[in-house]
Amino acid sequence: MPTINVYKWRILNELKINESKLEDLLFNLKSEMKPIDQDHIEIEINNDRPDLLFVYGIIRAIKGLLKRELGEAKYQVKDTDYLFEVKEVKSRPYALSAIVENIKLDDELLKELIQFQEKLHVTVGRKRKKIAIGLHDLDKIDSKHILYTTVDLNYKFVPLNSSKEMIVKEVLEETEQGKEYGTISLYNGKMPAIMQSDGQILSLPPVINAEKTRIETSTRNLFIDVTGTSLDTVIFTLDLIVTNLAEMGGKIGRVKVLSPYAEFSPVLRHSSIKISIDYINNVLGTQLTKDEIIELLKMARFDVNDIGSELEVIIPPYRNDILAQIDITEDVAMTYGYANLIPSPYKVGKIGELTEKTKITRVIRDLSIGAGFTEIFTFILTNDSYLIGNFVKILNPVTIDYNAVRNSLIPSMLQFLSKNQHARMPIKVFEVGEVVVENEKSETGYSNKLNAVYSIMNSKVSFEELQAPVHYILSNLGISVEYKKAQHPFLIDGRTALIYCNGKKIGIIGEVKPEILEKLKIEYPIAISEIYLDEIKELL
Repeated sequence: MPTINVYKWRILNELKINESKLEDLLFNLKSEMKPIDQDHIEIEINNDRPDLLFVYGIIRAIKGLLKRELGEAKYQVKDTDYLFEVKEVKSRPYALSAIVENIKLDDELLKELIQFQEKLHVTVGRKRKKIAIGLHDLDKIDSKHILYTTVDLNYKFVPLNSSKEMIVKEVLEETEQGKEYGTISLYNGKMPAIMQSDGQILSLPPVINAEKTRIETSTRNLFIDVTGTSLDTVIFTLDLIVTNLAEMGGKIGRVKVLSPYAEFSPVLRHSSIKISIDYINNVLGTQLTKDEIIELLKMARFDVNDIGSELEVIIPPYRNDILAQIDITEDVAMTYGYANLIPSPYKVGKIGELTEKTKITRVIRDLSIGAGFTEIFTFILTNDSYLIGNFVKILNPVTIDYNAVRNSLIPSMLQFLSKNQHARMPIKVFEVGEVVVENEKSETGYSNKLNAVYSIMNSKVSFEELQAPVHYILSNLGISVEYKKAQHPFLIDGRTALIYCNGKKIGIIGEVKPEILEKLKIEYPIAISEIYLDEIKELL
């Protein structure tokens, strides 16, 4: 979980509480603190509460717990004459901006503001891949018309913490930020840029700001830009930043936006969730009245409308963790106090037992080992180039080597054998594992299935050498099988059969095609069989 370092006297003096009381209040916000020195503390924040990553977000939440301020915090918002024009930026298509005026920064608060920006980059921004934030001294900007566009690698500007003008290519190759983040949004030799209408660059998202708009303790007015690949995340992040800055006394300025998706920003987006009193009490094991729950929700800094049998809870723009009724209920528990919840007696309805899935898995493993096979375990994720048919592909894979979910155990087995050709022959291995296959009855269109795969690799191997042990395993399960000639993209025609029991297809067996072996650089023949254990479980 993320941690922040804060100047403790700011919180203690603002709220007029002691350290012990602060520690108790933070616990009710799912956060913990520990001292760093006599002036600073480290606070560990839960991942789902980015609004607490800045000291004034914590102060806002604690004011609610102390009943000093109830309901959603309201902030002054005014229209400005600034224009933010968004051009086409394919690598990072979304951008919004805002102004916050009349802030007061000291050395400690400036450090915490930069810390807030970086913590959002790491958490919400997924290390700047999803969103990136630019904080600028508004009074150092010479134009009221700001552009979000692209520049080529020979464009010049003075990057932050530098005194010399550099071209974009040098910034990406020579600066620390450029080396770490330079490739994230580089597309066709162009980089996204926030710039004045006269062409002066203010920032190069998600890499670095320009020295021109450096923030200092003397800064009183801020221009904030947020760019990214997710519009919802860009909207939320900008809303979160401006509301947290407004909590310290800043005045929010709305900017006119020229874009396909927004006319102004910040959006300050609200949503609502309806919830019943019975639902909250049933989940928490309490007997709270409607009035008590309304007060607890207001302590959590929500506005609440009483609509008869239900409550309508208004979600403020700085809370993106509230998605369903259970999240509302959790906030009621937090403001009520975890220590005040009385745990119900633990009741055991029946003695635990193995599931049918576990039972058949254990029997299959015992029979397979008894038949002379060695068990292996491979990853459920694989590369889509090994798969055939319909399968689930990962939208944003961590690595291209694992960008899909396997729909068969055969590709995983062949990959394993390709990397173990040096072992003593014959290699007789099996695996029991899950695959994800197409299923029209499922809400997602796909479902998990349990399969087993067997293979023999040797200098010479035939269909019959594998058929015998597989037949033995299935017979010992009490299953009578028959084989019917079949075709499979991985297996040799005429040396492939489907396995049936009572007219139900329960597997396939055959010899791997030479062209498949050649593609995987496997020098030895392989016989392979995949058994569908879910179908066998139904038969048993």
